[in-house]
Amino acid sequence: MNGELITAPVKKKENLKQRAYLNSLTSIIDYAGAQITGFIVSPFIVGGLGSTLYGIWQMLSQMTGYAGMADIRASQVLKWSIANKRDTVDEQELRSEVTTALLVTVLILPIVLIIGGIIIWYAPYLTQAGVEHYQLIRLTCSILILSLVINKVFSLFESVLRGMNLGFRRMGFRAGIVALGGGLKVLAVTQGYGIIGLSAVDVVVSLVTGFTFYYIVKQNIGWFGFGSTNLSKVVSYGKLSGWFMAFTGSKMLLLHSDKIVLGYIAGPVFVTKYAITMFASSALQGVVSSVVSGIIPGIGGLFGKQEYDKVIKARRIIVSLNWLLACSLGVAVVLLNESFIKLWIGEEHFAGSIENLLILFVAVQLIFFEIDSLIINVTLDMKRKVLYSSIASAITFLFAYFLVREYAIIGLCSSVLLGRFILTIGYPLILKESMRDDSRMIAIQMIQPFLTSALLLVSAAYLSQWVSIDGWIQLFAAGFATAVTTAFIFWFSGLGGPARKEVWETVSKIKVLKKE
Repeated sequence: MNGELITAPVKKKENLKQRAYLNSLTSIIDYAGAQITGFIVSPFIVGGLGSTLYGIWQMLSQMTGYAGMADIRASQVLKWSIANKRDTVDEQELRSEVTTALLVTVLILPIVLIIGGIIIWYAPYLTQAGVEHYQLIRLTCSILILSLVINKVFSLFESVLRGMNLGFRRMGFRAGIVALGGGLKVLAVTQGYGIIGLSAVDVVVSLVTGFTFYYIVKQNIGWFGFGSTNLSKVVSYGKLSGWFMAFTGSKMLLLHSDKIVLGYIAGPVFVTKYAITMFASSALQGVVSSVVSGIIPGIGGLFGKQEYDKVIKARRIIVSLNWLLACSLGVAVVLLNESFIKLWIGEEHFAGSIENLLILFVAVQLIFFEIDSLIINVTLDMKRKVLYSSIASAITFLFAYFLVREYAIIGLCSSVLLGRFILTIGYPLILKESMRDDSRMIAIQMIQPFLTSALLLVSAAYLSQWVSIDGWIQLFAAGFATAVTTAFIFWFSGLGGPARKEVWETVSKIKVLKKE
């Protein structure tokens, strides 16, 4: 000692912009892997199952997720708690968070299984299947519920990784596992195992994913492990998790009921057309959302330190960037989706030009209210979020009851757009209050990109009736040219000068080849 001053090692400052880029890149790779796998595998599944059974498979995949409504989402609380606290608490407290989340998850699993049993029993009736398929559907549903339970337990590891803003450490792993699962699904269908084989592959993928993420977390997070907990922590965690569970339930009704409602009212064949037409729009939504999901954990650290001005600026940049991506890619989807489906599976599965445009609008709407949804998660204040999403779900179902029977896919999309408009308005209000932001709710920088995008997308839908491309090379070339041209137009007409400056300054600071 001898009078020497001993100082603790200085913690390396976290490069939020670079980590946001790496996390977003990881999410994009994962999503691209899933979409490419789906692109290759879907024709085999549609051909092997037929339109009716494929529609039933889509409904079952969505339906079994309802068992997750009983899950109090301890993994989500764990992710956002770690994102919020990682710079302000010690490692023992973080280990305690992991243990508490695991215990809460285990305690809730019996309820998940009970809800799953109810879904398994009623699944044949909800899918409008023939009596000869009842046993097949119930067995398939049972296996899908097992896959859901496995995912719930193992999701804790990914939550730790993402909460520490280290999601990029998994780069490429999930995409590889999804590709493996896609190959197994092709094998299952071509060998005649049908939807039972497909559901069994989901279980295998869940197990492989879970053990892979456990290994990644152990290798990259030194403090990871299980600490002590107590009843008061579990109860407190359960209460907060309960709000996440309530939101999960309302979100499940809001975002994962479309195929069930359409199939129950209009029939499974419409579900097949809807799912195939939606493929490109879902890919767009997933790519853009991946950018956001990679950035939000970094914003969690800013929230924890109450640096609200930085959060507001980050949100503003994200919104501008998302408008650019959604508009440029969206115009390509609206203009070329019919040609894409004709080359991919067959033009008889294309739902129609108006349906295509409305499905794209639904995807874009989701992109933007999900930005605020994820930021609200960081605040861990879920009460009003649950209220707004419940109201939005109720309005959606009310309109769907009257519109889907008469207008099928158009009626469904119209109902979804009207119901979710509550969130488009409500979520920003919650955020403004959380951050004590007294700026105007609607400003010119918000109206300009909206009007520009709407004009470009509607024009693309009108022009699409004269577009017919008969080769993959020509299609990809046309898609690339359309997206680039639209991005150029939108950059100067859809974004104001200050927005362009903020986006450019942020993007230019990212080092593409730098690891961290």
